[in-house]
Amino acid sequence: MPVRLLLAAVFLTGFVFSAVRLSAQSEALPENKPDTVPVMRYRITDGLEYVYTKPKAFEFAGHIIPNTGKYFTRTFSRKNFIYIGAMAVGTTFLYFRDRTITDAAQNLGNDIGLSHTNNEKTYGKCTIHLGNFRQSFPINGPYDASTWMFFLGDGFAHPTIAGGFWVAGIIGKDFRARQTASQIMEAIITTGILVQLGKHISGKERPMTSQPSSLGQWRPLSNQAEYVKHVTHFDAFPSGHMASAMATVTVIAENYPEYHFIRPLGYSLMGVLGFAMLNNGVHWLSDYPLGISIGYTCAKIAVDRGRKIVEKKKDTEDSLPQHSKRGKFSLLPDLSDSENGLTILYTF
Repeated sequence: MPVRLLLAAVFLTGFVFSAVRLSAQSEALPENKPDTVPVMRYRITDGLEYVYTKPKAFEFAGHIIPNTGKYFTRTFSRKNFIYIGAMAVGTTFLYFRDRTITDAAQNLGNDIGLSHTNNEKTYGKCTIHLGNFRQSFPINGPYDASTWMFFLGDGFAHPTIAGGFWVAGIIGKDFRARQTASQIMEAIITTGILVQLGKHISGKERPMTSQPSSLGQWRPLSNQAEYVKHVTHFDAFPSGHMASAMATVTVIAENYPEYHFIRPLGYSLMGVLGFAMLNNGVHWLSDYPLGISIGYTCAKIAVDRGRKIVEKKKDTEDSLPQHSKRGKFSLLPDLSDSENGLTILYTF
């Protein structure tokens, strides 16, 4: 089986199995009246619930342009000026240490036997037949350890994760999983637009094409024809791989806060990815802070839009079942919010 298809199967199987396991005791949702909106409630802790509506397929596409505008208004608000200043100072400090850090990462790669290039191999091909039209597309995948590490941030990985949540949400009748899938796509596409904007404005050279002992050249607002011909001379800053990875981890962690391993695991994988990109000469370390910031902010915007938080006083929750120490998943009706249509309460 081609490696990319195998990886997709692993992601999909894992997320589908998790969601189905959690929703094993779910009941079929009753048919709704035309004027009602289906809603699912998930108790996170006593007094805290997350409320999700059922997203439509490709609903995220309609939020990408508005989210791009929200990114700028949210980022450049007065309360964030101190964080913008801190990131600018940190990025500048890293920039002047970039060559030393990159050389150290590549020396470590040599010590542990990693190559400094992305070695992909064609494992198969996909052929499309449409009448007299025939087109074949190669199916490539990582060939060695260094490339597998880099593959963690590949543009193929994050939509696959989103697809896993979407399929799991359909099988498990789970609005939270489906909203997570929609939010991941919403966040990574918005992130991609902003990252590409930054790359085309900055025109920073990658380590792999820079002169030895140099910090790479900056070619701001470069000629677009030259950009297309020699992408690696212009597209280092900011890091799109780190931005997409941060967006995906943040969306999942925000929607599933009861699973405390998500952030440590996600950040650890991002660390592996970050090292791989230094070792392969794809990015400088100073490319990471802005990319991480873009991914995080886009994820928060997507989650805030696709989820409602309801806080209740503890004395109003006496009639609700308590959190199970075994983490058992159950489905119970909650009629307290019937004016909003169908409401399902999930407890953990």
